[in-house]
Amino acid sequence: MAWRFDETRHRPLQDFHSIGLQECDVANLTQTLNVCGFWRLDIDQGHLYGSPHFSKLYEIDHSEGPLNVKDLCDRMHPQDVDQVMDSYYRAATSRGVFHNIHRIITTGGTLKYIRTVGLYYPVEGVSGEYRGMLHELFPLEPTASFIEL
Repeated sequence: MAWRFDETRHRPLQDFHSIGLQECDVANLTQTLNVCGFWRLDIDQGHLYGSPHFSKLYEIDHSEGPLNVKDLCDRMHPQDVDQVMDSYYRAATSRGVFHNIHRIITTGGTLKYIRTVGLYYPVEGVSGEYRGMLHELFPLEPTASFIEL
């Protein structure tokens, strides 16, 4: 079921500085649309670090150090685990764009779809790292259209 996208699609970064926005403004605005988690993968060490919202989306305990990948795999739908791991491997070896959609089994037993994207960043003296974000693809949150007056 997991979906991966291995083609590189270069989209130039919008010039948000020209209208007075900073990087932190863009991150804050992005998080108003969805709960967004951010992550970093050290290719040489194989360590994955995630923000508190990353852990919240996976419904695991947050850790300041490297995340336990086994805990993440345990939350994934069993049919998606191999494809997600293969996507990480392909991205790390090709230094391409990482893009994956997979299912998480919630603590309540329902499924939610998680979209993960990442970009390769070279790091002097090592193989580099991936930095990315993830969000729930179809969040079940009430919106203003459901408010009864």
